[in-house]
Amino acid sequence: MLTRREFIKYVAIGSASILLGCAKKEAPVTPTETPIATPTYKAEFILGYGKDHRLKGGKWGIGFFPKIHVLERLVEYDLKNDDYIPNLAKMWEIEQDGKVITFELNKGIKFSDGSEFNAEAVKFTVEWLKLNHPLGEETFESAEVVDDYTVSIIYREAKFFNLAKMAEFHMSIMSPKSVEPEGDPNGKFVLPIGTGPFKVVDYGEKQYAVYAPNEFWYERYGIEPKFKRFVVKFIKDEDTRVMALKSGEVDAISDYSHGGSDYTPRNQLGLLQKEGYKVFKRVIPLTWIIAFNYEKEPFNDVKMREAVDLAVNRDEIVKIFDNQVLPARTLFIEDAPGIKEAGVTYECNPEKAKQIIDELGCAGIEVDMIVDKAQSDQILVCQLIQQQLKDIGINVNLEILETGAYKQKRDAGEYDMRIYYIGGTDRRFYLRMFWRFHPARKWKAYVSERTGDLCEKILTEFDKEKRKQYLIEFYRAIHEEHGVVPLYFDIMTTVASKNVDVSYEEMFHYPNGIPFGEPLFYAAGVREV
Repeated sequence: MLTRREFIKYVAIGSASILLGCAKKEAPVTPTETPIATPTYKAEFILGYGKDHRLKGGKWGIGFFPKIHVLERLVEYDLKNDDYIPNLAKMWEIEQDGKVITFELNKGIKFSDGSEFNAEAVKFTVEWLKLNHPLGEETFESAEVVDDYTVSIIYREAKFFNLAKMAEFHMSIMSPKSVEPEGDPNGKFVLPIGTGPFKVVDYGEKQYAVYAPNEFWYERYGIEPKFKRFVVKFIKDEDTRVMALKSGEVDAISDYSHGGSDYTPRNQLGLLQKEGYKVFKRVIPLTWIIAFNYEKEPFNDVKMREAVDLAVNRDEIVKIFDNQVLPARTLFIEDAPGIKEAGVTYECNPEKAKQIIDELGCAGIEVDMIVDKAQSDQILVCQLIQQQLKDIGINVNLEILETGAYKQKRDAGEYDMRIYYIGGTDRRFYLRMFWRFHPARKWKAYVSERTGDLCEKILTEFDKEKRKQYLIEFYRAIHEEHGVVPLYFDIMTTVASKNVDVSYEEMFHYPNGIPFGEPLFYAAGVREV
C-alpha cells in the first residue's frame, strides 16, 4: 500500500464558482413598462445524430456521446494552455516518474442513481477497463484504494502519457452498479451510470436513446435543466439529418463527438445559417492529411513527398467545404502546444514542385491513391488532388473503393497515397500523437528514426516546457522530412432551430469554464412558441 503524503497539485484551473447572481433593488414598474416574460421550454429536446450510442457496450465500450454526457473523467484537458484540469479528481501526485499517479477525489459527488462517487468506483472502473477494453488493457496494471477519496492507479509504463490518457473518452468513470453482479470487473455490462449531466432512460439499438437530466449534476453546478427528456434519434444519412431538422422532426443536429465522420455537410452550414438556423462551430486539432506509403517507391524518396506537398493548393481544397474548414498551413491548429513557436508553415508552390519532378526524371510517373467510397467529401478532395498533381507531372490512379475493399488494400499496403486524419477533439491530442506517429503502432501516418524518438520523448515528459520543446522539434522534423501533407483542419458543429436556447460558451464549456472540444447539451432548451 502506498504511503499517503502531501499532494502536489499538478495543474489547476481557476475553477470559478458559479455566480448565482447578486440581489438588486428593482425599480418599480410603471404602467408604460412591459415586464419581460420568462421563457417556457418544451419538455422534450430531440437531437438528430449519425451514430448509435451503444448503450449496451461493445469492444470499445459505450458511444462517445454518452461518454461525454453520462460519464465524467478524473481530469479534463485545456489544449490552448496544455494543462490537465481537475474534474472528478481535485489534485494528484505523480510518483515513480509516472508509473503511479495518486488521485485525491472531490467529495460530495453522486452518481445519477444517488450512490456516492468515491475511490472504490475509480478502482472498479480501472479494473473493468483493464479486463474489458483494449485501451485499458494496454494502460493499467492495477488500482489501490488509499482511503475513501484517495486512489492510486498503477500503470504499465512510467510516462506522462498516463495522465494524458485520463482525459480520454474511454477513461470515463462509471458506477460499480453499471454491471451485474455489482462491482464485479468481470460482470456483465448493463447500462452506464455516471456523474455527468445526463442519465439513461431508454434505448433502442440503432434507433434512439432517451436521457433525462441527472439532478445531482445540476445541483452540483447550481443550474436548472431546460428539458425533462433528451431524445437522440439515430439518423445515419447526413442529408436525411438535415431534412429532419428542416421539417421540425428534430430540434438540432450534431456531429459525431469522435470527429471526422458522420457530420453535417460542411457546404450546407452557410445555407442553414442564412435560413435562420443557429450554427455552432469550433475548430478542433483534427487535421486531414495525405498519408504516403513511405516505405516503398516512389514515396520513400523525401523529394517526391516534397513535390506532392508543394503541389497541393489548400485554398482550393477548402472551397469543397464552402470555406467552413480552414486550410492547414501547419500540422495542427495554432492553439496546439508548440505550433506557433515551431515557426514552420506548409506552402503551395507548383512551379517548384514541377521542377523537383523534372530533376528526378519522374515526369509522367503513375501512382495509386485509394479512398473509401463512404467518405463522399474525401472523394472530392482526392479528385482535386489528382488534378493538382497532374499539373506537376504526377498521374494519380484514383481508386474509389467500397469500405471493405478499401480496408483490405490499406492493410495490405497496396497503395501509394491515401487520405487520413491525425489528431481529434482536444482530449485526444496526445493519444493520436501516439496512434499516428509512434513506432509501436500498426497504422501510422509517418514514422522515421528521428520523429519516432521525439514522439517517445513527448509522451514521456511531464515538464510542460520541455515537452513543448520536443513538440517544436517534432513539427520541424515532420516538415523537413515531408512525412505527411496537411490539407485542412476539421471542425465540430451543432446546427439548431431558431427556438433552441443555448450559447456558444455553454455548447463548448462546462458551467465552471472547463473547455470541451465536443458539443454539450446540458444547457439547451426549446422555447415554446
